Amino acid sequence: MRARALVVLAVAGALVGCSSQSDPTAVLRRGRQPTILPTVEPSGSPTPEESFSFAVIGDFGTGDEIQRSVARRMCDWHEQHPFDTALTTGDNIYPDGDPALFKREFSRPYRCLRRKGVQFHATLGNHDVITANGRKEIAHPKFGMGGRDYVVRSGGVRFVMVDSNSIEKRWLRRALVAEEDDRWTVVVFHDPVYSPGSGHGSTPGFRPALPRIFREHGVDLVLNGHDHLYAVTRNLKGIRYVVTGGGGAGLYDCTDKSYSAKCKAIHHFLYVTAGPDRIEVTAVPAKGRPFDRFVTTGRS
Repeated sequence: MRARALVVLAVAGALVGCSSQSDPTAVLRRGRQPTILPTVEPSGSPTPEESFSFAVIGDFGTGDEIQRSVARRMCDWHEQHPFDTALTTGDNIYPDGDPALFKREFSRPYRCLRRKGVQFHATLGNHDVITANGRKEIAHPKFGMGGRDYVVRSGGVRFVMVDSNSIEKRWLRRALVAEEDDRWTVVVFHDPVYSPGSGHGSTPGFRPALPRIFREHGVDLVLNGHDHLYAVTRNLKGIRYVVTGGGGAGLYDCTDKSYSAKCKAIHHFLYVTAGPDRIEVTAVPAKGRPFDRFVTTGRS
């Protein structure tokens, strides 16, 4: 299923006169309805027999050879495993989100994918907000952001993209309300809910509130970054939590955690296929064969 993003800004009457170009954060103020970036499907929404595939990277914006090697693998993988959407779990531009680095650390490494029609949708990491609180990335069209927090609906998947530097739970609850054609709900943000990584570990204060919200609203998969490795939890009451922070930055070690199903310190990206009755996640390294694959049926 091929998809092209079409921006539709769902702003309340109080925002009339505000411009996303002059003030990117204005499109989504606290307590407002979620900004939604729906996609236009050439042949309509997927049928029950069809699947929708997308890629995910995190903690990648270094501009060095390691990042470029993962980017090349993504481009090569695309030849046999097409996707039109790529999500980020943040830390897109090291060390501080400086727009002077956008070309070297984002535009150039992924030029091949953009030429193939891949649309990126980013979230903000802790490094991204050092400069101008992330507003420069939010405003730049290549990052595909509809605001600090926003929703993308594509291929039957509802992607809830969150700035975890400051999570507004009231907004999150609204954004998680599924619409008629949403078969799956995937939440994407930087700081991990569950992480066995030695660099940061699980984010203090996120549990138990966030897992409870996710269970109540039928979330199927949570994608995070921040720890520079790959990790996936066991099935935690119908939800799998993945840390995918191996896009280019220096790696962290794994530690032992009871909730962990797999942890590996390796540079990688994710290839995810959302089918009619399951989601399959494949972890692909810069070189070599995929090193992990798991299937979840979510909370269905």
